[in-house]
Amino acid sequence: MARYASHLVRHRDPDTAVDVAADHLEAELAGTPPTLVVITASDAFRDEADELRRAVLRRFPAAEVAGAVIAGGVIGRGEEVEEAPAVSLLAAALPDGAVGVTALDDADELPDHAGLVVAFADPFTLGAEDLSDRADRCGVDLVGGFTGGYGPGSARLIATDGVRTAGAVVLAVDLPGAGAVVSQGARPIGPDLVVTGAEGSVVLELAGKPAVEQLHGVLGGLDADDLALARQGLMAGIVIDENRPDYGVGDFLVRGLVGVEAATGGLAVQALPRVGQTFRFHVRDAAGADGDLRRALGAGGGDAGAILLFACNGRGRRMFGEDHHDARVVDELLGVPVAGAFCQGELGPVAGANHVHAFTATLAVLPAG
Repeated sequence: MARYASHLVRHRDPDTAVDVAADHLEAELAGTPPTLVVITASDAFRDEADELRRAVLRRFPAAEVAGAVIAGGVIGRGEEVEEAPAVSLLAAALPDGAVGVTALDDADELPDHAGLVVAFADPFTLGAEDLSDRADRCGVDLVGGFTGGYGPGSARLIATDGVRTAGAVVLAVDLPGAGAVVSQGARPIGPDLVVTGAEGSVVLELAGKPAVEQLHGVLGGLDADDLALARQGLMAGIVIDENRPDYGVGDFLVRGLVGVEAATGGLAVQALPRVGQTFRFHVRDAAGADGDLRRALGAGGGDAGAILLFACNGRGRRMFGEDHHDARVVDELLGVPVAGAFCQGELGPVAGANHVHAFTATLAVLPAG
């Protein structure tokens, strides 16, 4: 039977932080020794990552350890810390062989024997699309985030046997009921439009008309508030799985709309659209992101025993204008132990394919019982 506990502490000393958190974890686990401890720590601990690792193993010598030092901040149960020293720990007592921790140098080393893989990855040394493509070939759901810091060599990826500055540290989760939840935090505007012309990353035609003409039509029908959001950052949503009678918010892969090609009237997007796909414009705002997170948790978080939460560093206070939003919504709806981080890009599946996201919250659901 799986058991979980989590605790976030704001102590600056690494040994004190781990000891305070470990006391809480031991009390919640009622003496059951954890087999896995996931650790996320704020950037203040970048030069002390190995001290954190050793402190965790001192308290829990039988546990495997995985995690990272995170430039964007850390997340615990019901709380987020973006700009202050903090350490968040999640401990799990799991059946033998349920989770394995592996360090990767290359995407081709991604484990293929588990249904869910959770990754802490360095974007400067591991190709984001390579990692997602490898997960698709292996038939696994890939959840996690890029936590590389400010440049090559600044990553601090924590594994049981040491701290790495490149590649990735991953958890291969082989537990019935483990899964992924992805909230892209965008709200659709305008109608569904079929792509009738595309070349590379440029949508040339939508529903038989120049794409820019369709864009102007959608913008002309918006109210003042949505028009202001569109001017701040209009997004392109493309349906991945066309084998559905209709499409909801979670069926679109949301990508940035880069600009307009004056010569063709085409729209350049951060994707490779294909003729026949369904396209819809999207905007991001706090209300839409809140609603989408609640929708996604309602659809995929029902059997959660614990959550590993990876939120974009563009969310948090920047998006919602308040502290703790994503963590509080998860706690309100699921009420389970949580650890996580604000990342530089998030990994998660949409419509059966793995992708790299931005402004997204992706969650690894560890099952109860």
